[in-house]
Amino acid sequence: MRPGSSVTILCVNCDKPFGSEGHKEAMKDLASNEYAKQLRRALFYQDSVHQFESKAHFDNCDFDGATAYVDTLLNEAEQQVLVAQAGKAKKDTVAMVAAGEKAFFSIGQALHAVQDFYAHSNYIEMTKDTVKDATDIAVIPFWTPEGNAALRKLQQNGLVSGFVFWGIPQLCPAGAQSHADLAKDSEDTKSGKVRVAHLENLSQYRLAIVAARQASSDFLRYSFKRWPLLDELNGKYVAFEVLVDRRGL
Repeated sequence: MRPGSSVTILCVNCDKPFGSEGHKEAMKDLASNEYAKQLRRALFYQDSVHQFESKAHFDNCDFDGATAYVDTLLNEAEQQVLVAQAGKAKKDTVAMVAAGEKAFFSIGQALHAVQDFYAHSNYIEMTKDTVKDATDIAVIPFWTPEGNAALRKLQQNGLVSGFVFWGIPQLCPAGAQSHADLAKDSEDTKSGKVRVAHLENLSQYRLAIVAARQASSDFLRYSFKRWPLLDELNGKYVAFEVLVDRRGL
């Protein structure tokens, strides 16, 4: 993932199409939305503070570690939601807001891993020939028991992620593809530049973008449904970058 990617604005629980007027309203709301700022800050935070941890980026075939890490971050978010709920009950706005921001930061950290799955694994390569449209590439909701089971099945069928020499742990078999060979963080990488003729000649980077954006939307909708208070605090608009990697390849 690289700096400069476009920002996706998601309208959660909208009851009408999200058109140009909706975008204007969203930009106005997001300008002062501290929760969305924490979410986006966490996306970049992972590439600096946690850059050497395979689990934070779905690197080095550490799929079990990555899914456990996402679960841990969701549990952290839940603990902060409980603090925020207590603050709300006591009419302690300061405590409620502070805890809400921490919850969004944890969710943003998890969101980074959700996106990296599509950029750092060979999932796009495994599925591209089975679909007729880029939007048909299935999202794997590994933050749920069903999605976790699907991920394990994919591993049995050849799912891998790139070997990163600076990442720990390193669980890929000997001779596995390197991160530089497999990553689809930009259209300049070896795998990212490969074009898929039957999918409108889109690059594998673009396919990873499509899948990561949909997965991000699904994950955030899941989080808002799981913790309605976050939906209440944030409002219906949330913004996030897709595939933004500062670690280099």
